[in-house]
Amino acid sequence: MKQLLTLLIGLFWTATVYADCAGTGLWVFPSGQNINQNSMFVLTGYAESQHVILGLNTKHAIYLKTGNKKIKLLVTEVCVGQFYLTQAVLKPETALEPGFEYTMFIDSLPEYERFEKYNRTTQEYEPVRYTVVEEIDNEKPKLSEKPKELKKTLVYYGCEPSIHVVFSNPAKDNSDVIVKTTVKNSKTGKETTYYIEPEEDKIKVGHGMCSGAFVFDDSKHYEVEFSFMDSAGNLTSWIGDRIMFTKPTEQTDYKDE
Repeated sequence: MKQLLTLLIGLFWTATVYADCAGTGLWVFPSGQNINQNSMFVLTGYAESQHVILGLNTKHAIYLKTGNKKIKLLVTEVCVGQFYLTQAVLKPETALEPGFEYTMFIDSLPEYERFEKYNRTTQEYEPVRYTVVEEIDNEKPKLSEKPKELKKTLVYYGCEPSIHVVFSNPAKDNSDVIVKTTVKNSKTGKETTYYIEPEEDKIKVGHGMCSGAFVFDDSKHYEVEFSFMDSAGNLTSWIGDRIMFTKPTEQTDYKDE
């Protein structure tokens, strides 16, 4: 009886974790309020929301609107992550006007889909809005050095583990920066490219419990390169040999995440 109770509790916990992971999610880079006149955007879809990303400007029109004026957002690149994430790089069809506030819209979304931005100040969700400043950014991100591996993390949860190899982020720029990351599996030769938002001075390569850009399989050895793009689309490309690394294999404390 006790074994049965333990089994039921375990099944309940696993189902609860999967339920927490299931669903939808759309979020956009940059996350700040102000953008440059030549800003671009990266829209990410999680789980069921990946269908929205793949249907942009066919099933789902995406645009910026100010007053009665609409500016279509063109899809210039699509990146498919390895664990429930897909993203699109978007560029406005025409120039943005300084001093105006633009709201981003996606048409024909399913009823269950929610496209809003969380305001940490008010602790409320609100429409995705940007105010355009009088600036055109043509400066590429500057690197003080190449990224270096800092640590590996592996934390087991109810369903999937959270597993990352953490690298330093040496990029400096006046605009927000996102990292175009390409990981190659040395065993299979497969390459995956995805844009990662750094966490201040760190770039986390891998996946969390529910989703992520990169999955480490039974292969131990990998290589990675990083190109740094600011929110105006200025790109500092990777030069030279890629960084070789091995996947995490030893469990770490969740505080190391």
